[in-house]
Amino acid sequence: MNRLLRSIAKYFLPVLFISYIGCISLFTHTHVVNGVTIVHSHPYNPKAHHGHTTAEFQLIHALSHLTTAEPSVGVLLSAVLFAFSCRLFYPATRFAHTLRQWGAHGLRAPPVSIL
Repeated sequence: MNRLLRSIAKYFLPVLFISYIGCISLFTHTHVVNGVTIVHSHPYNPKAHHGHTTAEFQLIHALSHLTTAEPSVGVLLSAVLFAFSCRLFYPATRFAHTLRQWGAHGLRAPPVSIL
């Protein structure tokens, strides 16, 4: 089951990312609501007029913006996504074979302070 999920994710996640980039690049448009210009993107027919409710605008805003008080949250999120992608594309079995080959015994080095 894990192997099936990994093989599906290897193809699904890049396709999802490419389609997301395509949607935000190709379908950008504006709406003026109460004197405020709202710019967002989603697939729509440019020849037909469409609108959004207040709840839809709030949902678009919530999904489009990440606001944090500390910049470290963005770094942490990037590190987690990087670790997940490494784990997805390079399973742990490859690293285990390499460690056995080098004769590593699992002991760790003493802690080091960089500051």
